[in-house]
Amino acid sequence: MSSRTTVEYPNIPSILALVGGALIVLFDIFLLTISIVILPHLNYTNFTTPRGYTGSPGSLAAGFVGAIAVFGLICGIIVTMSAVLLRLKPNQRQTWGILVLVFSILGFFGFGGFIVGSVLGIVGGIMTLRWKPLPTAPTTPPQ
Repeated sequence: MSSRTTVEYPNIPSILALVGGALIVLFDIFLLTISIVILPHLNYTNFTTPRGYTGSPGSLAAGFVGAIAVFGLICGIIVTMSAVLLRLKPNQRQTWGILVLVFSILGFFGFGGFIVGSVLGIVGGIMTLRWKPLPTAPTTPPQ
């Protein structure tokens, strides 16, 4: 007599989404670090600034890359948290699957964790939306 006490959840899709979200977060932290530490200090002698811009070209490049990195970081955090919540609350798998899918697609605009992170998140989101729990057999009381 074995009783099933564990809650069933989409294991492989949640792992794929978790790894994808982690890659997106790590890459965007790396990108944000580059935009703060390296880009403002490079030599931009051959770079022409846009008309009306009075700041340094390094600030312009760092601001642009930093904004992309922050957007990607937010998307990666949402993908990672949705993957964790997918494991904790599998009854709401449609909600978590949609969040993983949408923010993995949006993560492409933040360079998507070497693109691999967004692809893993998209695959994990699609697999989550298609996943269905195994039907449980009706139990009969012992006689």
